[in-house]
Amino acid sequence: MAYIYNLTDTWNAAGTAFNGIKMAVTNTASAASSYLLNLTASGATTASFTVDKSGNMAASGVAATIGYQGAAGIVTTDATTTRTLSASDNGKVLYFTSGSAITVTTATGLGAGFSCLVIQGGAGQVTIAQGASTTLVSNGSLTKTATQYSVISVICPVANTFLLAGALGA
Repeated sequence: MAYIYNLTDTWNAAGTAFNGIKMAVTNTASAASSYLLNLTASGATTASFTVDKSGNMAASGVAATIGYQGAAGIVTTDATTTRTLSASDNGKVLYFTSGSAITVTTATGLGAGFSCLVIQGGAGQVTIAQGASTTLVSNGSLTKTATQYSVISVICPVANTFLLAGALGA
């Protein structure tokens, strides 16, 4: 069998934290579709395994995209009144603090397995709005937080379909 890279190393110091592969990327400008790692089998049109620049992992043949943010950076505080969901929101807690009404819009291309939590931290009620070419569903067709400190789960079980669950209100 021929290899492009055939790497071998010996880890033999118990007090040393080893890295099999390490690459530091300085990202001053790149497309949203940029990947730190993109593994694709020969002839495939889509990647078998990816890690995007936010650290979100996706694997084909797996029931869902795996979002991992670690302890730091999982909560994003947002004082704005409008936000469109993006890949960098996957696995995050979005904490909205505005005193005015807030609209969070779903977006295409986030993929099955996308999920985030939305919290109404301020007085402004949060509405989840259906973006272009997406489907939005919830129990009772409710799409707003019920009251301050309400938590809504936004889950994408299949591509471009978003399910809302939690403390929903009118």
